[in-house]
Amino acid sequence: MTKNRCPHCGLINFAGMAECRRCKAPIAWGAEGDASPASFSWAAAPGSGGGDSYQPQQPFQAVPALPSYRATGGAEASPYAQGPALRSGLATASLVLGILGIFTVGVLIIGSLVGLVLGIRAVLKANREPHVYGGKGVAIGGIVTNSFAVLTIVPFAIIAAIAIPNLLMARMAANEASAIGRLRTLATAESTYRNTVGGGRTFGSMQDLVASGVMYENSASKNGYQFKIRLLDRNGNVAFAGAGDAIRFEVVATPERYGSTGRRSFYVSEQYVIRCADKRGEEATSSDPDVDAYFREEEPAFEQRRPTRRGEAPARRYY
Repeated sequence: MTKNRCPHCGLINFAGMAECRRCKAPIAWGAEGDASPASFSWAAAPGSGGGDSYQPQQPFQAVPALPSYRATGGAEASPYAQGPALRSGLATASLVLGILGIFTVGVLIIGSLVGLVLGIRAVLKANREPHVYGGKGVAIGGIVTNSFAVLTIVPFAIIAAIAIPNLLMARMAANEASAIGRLRTLATAESTYRNTVGGGRTFGSMQDLVASGVMYENSASKNGYQFKIRLLDRNGNVAFAGAGDAIRFEVVATPERYGSTGRRSFYVSEQYVIRCADKRGEEATSSDPDVDAYFREEEPAFEQRRPTRRGEAPARRYY
């Protein structure tokens, strides 16, 4: 049987065809070995729409094996392998303290100073050993934020230096005014007690005043001041309540913490004149000036404090 394979493209043609259906090359029909095999193979292209459409295929080539790299490094280490992670703990801590310091007035100053030192150390370590320490940009951010936090302390410190003493003075003034008011209340209660329960002759202790209903609060401390009632006899000695010889009384008020809750001490007796003086935490006595005279001498009116000009009469005092 004669072959009908095209010697050029290898397509099998029908017997008697003069040329190949694919490459149009002439076909010489002869002996069995006239046609030579194709030099390369053809394969049908999928989706070409016909059975006669073929595309040449390249001969199979084996893919060379990829080189194996060691994960531990060395001469055969992969060029894409990553080294050990760089240390950046100091830089991160500095940045965190800086951010917190902006919103907390420097974390009480100490936090921002610590963060500033940590940031500087992190930058120095990153410059000296870049293969061990990283996070240089984070450290610089920590230095900037901590510096800004330290600078924000200055206005707050100025405001605090002005406001805190004024607040303490206002608090002490309020406590002293409260102490004067309580002394007036106690003196009024003693007068009421003498004219009612005491039969017009004797005064009572704090417990007696509360028991009789002329006082509603039995407290030796109020608004930063300590209060004490002493009953005296005719000779000025301490007398016992209810004995009938407590014909005098003294009420003293002293600050619980001198210079913090109050500065002046107060005194009132059966003469119903409140006296005060700066006794540095000790009790005031009957020899101290009364409240009105004391405050007039210590805090003169504005017109009195105004300096007089040359040839001008002294300013008139107003109270």
